[in-house]
Amino acid sequence: MKKDVLVKVRGTQTNDLGEQDSIELITEGRFFIRDQHYYILYNETCLSGMEGTTTSLKVEPRRVTLNRMGTAEQKTTFETGILNYSFYVTPYGTMRISVLPSKVEVDLTERGGSINLEYELQVGQEKISNNQLEITIQHLENPV
Repeated sequence: MKKDVLVKVRGTQTNDLGEQDSIELITEGRFFIRDQHYYILYNETCLSGMEGTTTSLKVEPRRVTLNRMGTAEQKTTFETGILNYSFYVTPYGTMRISVLPSKVEVDLTERGGSINLEYELQVGQEKISNNQLEITIQHLENPV
């Protein structure tokens, strides 16, 4: 059964100089369970710079797979200690990126919950930043 939810996404990026950038997106999405895995779907907005892109998350107890389709395309798997390579396709070109997660924390039930990811982001083979991504899911009938 698919449920309408409020999806809050907060991303923080810290470079080697300790400078931080943060972005927060709050949008409506869909939340459902299939084959004992949680799925979250939402549309990106101009705030994220990916308007016209749909993001889906497949959430397992120790692994989160992010899949973006539309004006930007990307499929990345977050699993603690495992380097994952992927391509990030935009209207401006394609980049090879990789993530090395140090934390993949999932606290979801059919009522909602949160996902907390901490990872190193690399472009090519060069470290760009340390990132934190917090995703919170709340049912629309009782948002906080």
